[in-house]
Amino acid sequence: MESAKALRILWPLGLILWTGLILLLGYQQQQHHRQAVLDMARAEAIGSYNKDLVYRRWVARQGGVYVSTSAYTPANPYLAHLPERDITTSTGKPLTLVNPAYMTRQVHELATEQYGNRGHITSRKPLRPENAPDAWERASLEAFAQGVPETLSVAEIDGAPYLRLMRPMITEVPCLKCHACQGYQAGEQRGGISVSIPLRPYQAIQAQLTRLGTIHLAILWLLGLLFFLYFKRVVDARIREVEQARSAVEQSERKYRLLFNEMEIGFGLADTASGEILDCNPCLARLVERSPAELIGQKQSILHPEATTPEGLTEDFVARRQAPQGNILNAQLLTKSGQIREVEIQTRRLELDGRQLFLGMFKDVTDLHAHARQSFLLLQAIEQSPIAILITDLQGVPQYINRYFSVQKGYRLADLQRSDNPVHQFLRRHIADFRQNGAATGIVPADWTEERLAQRKNGSTYWERSSFSPVYDQQGQLSHFLMLGEDISDEKNSALQFEYLATHDSLTGLANRLLLHDRTDQAILKAKRQRQQVFLLLLDLDRFKIVNDSLGHDIGDQLLLQVAERLRGAVRESDTVARLGGDEFVVLFPEVNSDATIVDLAESIRRAIANPIRIQQREILVTASIGLSQYPAHGDSCAELIRHADLAMYRAKESGNCLCSFDPAMDQRMAETLEIESDLRYALTRDQLLLHYQPKVACATGQLIGMEALLRWRHPEKGLISPALFIPVAEQTGLIGEIGSWVLDTVCRQIADWQRNGLQPVTVAINLSARQFERADLACQIHDQLQDCGVAAGLLEVELTEGLIMKKPLAAVQIMEQLKQYGVRIALDDFGTGYSSLNYLRRFPLDVLKIDRSFVDDLGEDRSAEAVATSIVSIAHSLGLQAVAEGVETEIQLRFLRQIGCDQVQGYYFHKPLPVEAITELLARSQQG
Repeated sequence: MESAKALRILWPLGLILWTGLILLLGYQQQQHHRQAVLDMARAEAIGSYNKDLVYRRWVARQGGVYVSTSAYTPANPYLAHLPERDITTSTGKPLTLVNPAYMTRQVHELATEQYGNRGHITSRKPLRPENAPDAWERASLEAFAQGVPETLSVAEIDGAPYLRLMRPMITEVPCLKCHACQGYQAGEQRGGISVSIPLRPYQAIQAQLTRLGTIHLAILWLLGLLFFLYFKRVVDARIREVEQARSAVEQSERKYRLLFNEMEIGFGLADTASGEILDCNPCLARLVERSPAELIGQKQSILHPEATTPEGLTEDFVARRQAPQGNILNAQLLTKSGQIREVEIQTRRLELDGRQLFLGMFKDVTDLHAHARQSFLLLQAIEQSPIAILITDLQGVPQYINRYFSVQKGYRLADLQRSDNPVHQFLRRHIADFRQNGAATGIVPADWTEERLAQRKNGSTYWERSSFSPVYDQQGQLSHFLMLGEDISDEKNSALQFEYLATHDSLTGLANRLLLHDRTDQAILKAKRQRQQVFLLLLDLDRFKIVNDSLGHDIGDQLLLQVAERLRGAVRESDTVARLGGDEFVVLFPEVNSDATIVDLAESIRRAIANPIRIQQREILVTASIGLSQYPAHGDSCAELIRHADLAMYRAKESGNCLCSFDPAMDQRMAETLEIESDLRYALTRDQLLLHYQPKVACATGQLIGMEALLRWRHPEKGLISPALFIPVAEQTGLIGEIGSWVLDTVCRQIADWQRNGLQPVTVAINLSARQFERADLACQIHDQLQDCGVAAGLLEVELTEGLIMKKPLAAVQIMEQLKQYGVRIALDDFGTGYSSLNYLRRFPLDVLKIDRSFVDDLGEDRSAEAVATSIVSIAHSLGLQAVAEGVETEIQLRFLRQIGCDQVQGYYFHKPLPVEAITELLARSQQG
């Protein structure tokens, strides 16, 4: 508002001042014009004086001028003492001498007539009366005597204003010709020359200039008046503008204060002399983990950890602060928590009210310096890296190599930049291809790696893995290429070793499954082109597990090694011998032209293996089962040929250690086996298995005294499936364990159910598989099941085959004794068909001997069968065992068994196997009768 009031009184005050200024300018202009007129008149007077002086000197130097004597120029009487004053020309014309003073006087008179300018020569001792000085000239001569060089004044002459100028006249040597008689000497002042210039012409000019100046000043004053009127008119608007400007200033101040406070560069203002911090922005305070209030008023030592001067700065900082304005200093700041921050300070010295100030702009470069150190560390790491590193330009010309590159390859950078260098040529060629591929696809490949045989400068070679990567500049433009070269010679050697280990059996050194597959596939491809056959022989050592278990794995490994050597020696050079694992070997026969050839090769292998093998003073007789498959008849891939040869080998093993070729029917049987396995697994979870019970009767009376539980499978699509079909599959796949557990549980529950229904149970026999019998906890499992169902152990009988017991007779005895301790009955099934000795038989804790049906079938027809049956019954009774005959189907068979004292019989002659409902009814009837 104060500014608004000032604006209201400013315009009339300004108008008054403006008018006074115009008047002052008018006065000064008048004085200037007057002085200018005087200067012009003086200049004219000086010019006239100088011309007079030149005329006089010229005439004086000439000794005078002779002119015709006339009334205007009569002979000068003051030169009468000169004999040469008057002369006559050769033509008789009289001439008179005109001296300088005479001539000057005549010139002055002529100038007065024509221009009004007046000139006058005066002397202190005038020869002529008209040369006597007037009062002003006399005063001027006196002034000259005092050393004044010139006099100037304005005077009235004949009523007109003149400017009078007078300068002294000095006696010169030529002047003495006329004035020596007056006693003057050269250099002496003898008078003066005055020039009077009329001023009226100049005053007219002055009047005209004054008029023009007055007009101009009047116009100028009017313009000023208009300006002030306009100014008055806009005062109110200006007041509003002032208010707006004041608001803008305040806003600007807030803006710049905000900018000062919010900038990410720290600002600090300090007193140079005392080191006191006068002001700082929050950014600087944050750098040191403080607030501005904590810094303002403190010494700068609060910022600097190594302050050594009174104002809190290091001496180096003070010295560098005196550098030119804008110098950037590196320094450290101390944070409140004691940490050190590295900063760049751009300094500027300021002076305010005579006080020396120091302005610093602080930029936190802690991370930048850390990055620089990291970059340096990276450079050192690259330089000291154990990998050859090379950087090229876009044309493949090397620009940098690290130390390892030079040491490894023997080249310097200058060597690599030569166009005839092999590395240079390699780089240019490969990078050109690299860029060309990128240009073709529109995409620069991210990287490119190859393994190659590199050459050193000395000519030696080594394996190198070369990796090429594009390098981009800050604008994202491709600028260089980076090559990393790693010596992989050891890796290559290791890879070869690993490749060998990956493709060969670790024990025998034969090809393994991977190499066999590769070579078989290659042989099949070649056979396709050449229309030849490929045979694959799969060999499995018989009873190798017994050798391993009885003699130890070391003996087993040595046996495998000798078998491998014999196989190598028995095949052709083009054949491949492989070990698939365990005691399985495969021989690949490519390029076989006839079946006779493969038979001969197979026989040579059989003969090689058949010879006894001696290991550690032991002779081991080795036999093998061999399966044979052939391309293209039996398959067109290695996996298929191996699978078919494996099927043939199992058929050979079943047939008794012979050579067997694959028959497509085997594949069909295998498919059926797989289908049975899949369906059997499903049957276990869907209650498709069931038990039928075949009664056992007393041979003498025919009374029901026991039964055997027989497993049946009711397939939802195929109906009842014979156990002869699915039991072998269950044994092969391990399902027999689950099935045996199910049978045991079902039988125990059925016995318990009969008991709950008031029936007197009889002994029920179940068959144990080899897998069940191998379980160490078999006796406990059976005992627990009987306990859970509340069934007496004597009601359960387990049937074991001779082969099952004789595999591990000692272990079998232990398990059987455990069963006997629990009260479970034990029957030896199919007695007479195995290879058990009577010595073992008497040691087995048995209850029953079962005569195999193969002997029962021929009773009454074959005396040898009758003799065997009689012996079995006799042995059983002598050992305190019961004899049971199975498969009784005729009266003749029954009569003979009664004659020899057989205890029990079972077979279709009495009852076929019955479902649970039928056997329950039969059991009830037998107990009612």
